[in-house]
Amino acid sequence: MTGRCSLCGSRLNNGKCDYCGLDNRMYDRKYMKDPYHMAEISRAAGTFSQPGSSRKTMVTANPPVRKRTEISFRWQKKQNSGAAKSRAAVVIVILVILICMAGPVLFQVGRSVIETGSTPDTNSGKSVLDSILFSDDSDSSSGFDDSDHDPYSYVTREIPADGSAWEVTLGDGCYQVGIHIPEGIYHVELAGESADLHVSDTENIIYKSIWFGDEAKYDEVTEADDIRLYNGAEVSISGGGSLLFTTDNAQQLIQKTTINPLTESFTLEEGIFTAGEDIPEGIYDIVLPEAELNEYIWFGLDLSYPNGSLKYLWASNNNGEPEQRIRNVIIPDGTEFTLDGDPIELVPSEGYFETDLSEYPRN
Repeated sequence: MTGRCSLCGSRLNNGKCDYCGLDNRMYDRKYMKDPYHMAEISRAAGTFSQPGSSRKTMVTANPPVRKRTEISFRWQKKQNSGAAKSRAAVVIVILVILICMAGPVLFQVGRSVIETGSTPDTNSGKSVLDSILFSDDSDSSSGFDDSDHDPYSYVTREIPADGSAWEVTLGDGCYQVGIHIPEGIYHVELAGESADLHVSDTENIIYKSIWFGDEAKYDEVTEADDIRLYNGAEVSISGGGSLLFTTDNAQQLIQKTTINPLTESFTLEEGIFTAGEDIPEGIYDIVLPEAELNEYIWFGLDLSYPNGSLKYLWASNNNGEPEQRIRNVIIPDGTEFTLDGDPIELVPSEGYFETDLSEYPRN
C-alpha cells in the first residue's frame, strides 16, 4: 500500500504511517482477507538472553517468555485500539467541518429573525446552504478552507530577531529544540532524497507537518520558510532523506548534550518487547546495518508508550547502501515495541540530555 495516512496524511511504509503509526492496511479488504497476513498476527516473540560481552546483548523472539496466544491478543488489542482512535478522530473532524459549514446558515437565520421578526423561508435557507457547499470560490469567508489555518495562532511570544547564523543537516531522528537545535526562525530545504518534517510543540500549541520531495500530487515541496522552532518543541524527521536547516537568529541553547549513562548496546530480532523488562529505558539510536550487494533489508518498529501515544519507525537498505540510523529515540519504562523485519541494534545515543522520561511524549 502506497500513498498517505488516512488519519494524519504522513507517508506510508508497507501500509503503516511513518508518523502516527496507524496501520492503514485495516482499510484494505484484499489485505485483510489474505490468510498469509493472519499468520503474521500470530508471530511469536521471545526470550531475553545476555552473553558474556558487557557491550552488547542479543534479544531474540523465541518461546517460552511470551506465548503465541498472549502475543496475538496484545497485537490485536493494540490494532483495535489504534482503529478506535482513528475512527474517533475521523468523527471529530467531520463534526468540526459540519459546525463550520452550518455556522453561516445559523447566522443568516439569526440575523433574519432580528431584522424581520420571522425566520427565513425554506428556499432562502437552502440557498445559503447551497452557496456554502457548492461554491467554487476558495477565498469565500463562509467556506471551510484549511489553507487559511495559522499554526502559530496560539503563540504568546515572538522569537527574538537578533541571534546568530546557524545551519545543520539532519536525517531521520527526534531532535529537541533548545538542546539539539537552537531556537530560531528557519528556512528548511531538502538535502537528499525525500523526508517528512513534523514539529510538535505542546506549550505553544504548534503542530506542523511538511513533506519534502518532488511528488506534487502529495503536496511535497523542496523548501519551506518561516519554520518557527521554540525551546521545548520536538522536531521529527522520517523517510530516509535529510533536511538542511538555516537561520540568522539562532538563540542560546538551554541545555547541552551529555554522556549517555547507558553503555550497553542491544541487538533485537523480530518480536514484542517492553522497556524496563527486556531493555533498560533510555535514549537510543536505532541502527539498521549496511546491506550486502544484491541484498534488501528493512525493519518496522511500532512503539506504544505508557500514556497511550503511538509512533512508527522504519528504515531500509538495499544493495550495499550504508547503515541507516534513527537518532535520539526516547524509550521510557513501560513502552511496548513490536519489531518486524530484519534485526536492528539499539545503541546509546550521543544526543543524550537530562529529562524526565516518564513524561514523554507529551500529549
